Amino acid sequence: MSSTALNYVINLLARREYSEFEIRCKMQEKCFTELEIDEVLRYCQQKNWQNDQRFTENYLIFRSQRGYGLNRIKQELQQLKGISSDVIQQALDEAGINWSELALTVLRKKFPQFATISEVKMKQKVWRYMLSHGFKQEDFSHYINNEIE
Repeated sequence: MSSTALNYVINLLARREYSEFEIRCKMQEKCFTELEIDEVLRYCQQKNWQNDQRFTENYLIFRSQRGYGLNRIKQELQQLKGISSDVIQQALDEAGINWSELALTVLRKKFPQFATISEVKMKQKVWRYMLSHGFKQEDFSHYINNEIE
């Protein structure tokens, strides 16, 4: 195993968690061979320095705390981070996030008067915002035009 490759990956992982896919891409950009990449990743996973399950759990919590919904987070994990659906589902099961509650929190923060909005264009703006942030319609639709204590 190349010590240069190992040092590179350890340097990356010392700063933050990375998915296996992200590390592979970064190492390919640095022109490491596939053999070096495979060996270093296998070694790091054996030492539990790199773990896609742990990465997914942390990413899920981080992005949900930033006000993003399930659809957006799942899409990012699959397309940008290379995480499989099984790993994502397992992390979701363990996280126990109440997406409806999170949607209400986001609504209250971004649109403080959302419950009393009657203007059609403003309602559309709220809907677009929530959908673009990855919330499912059923997570927030019942809050719009209903009084919330």
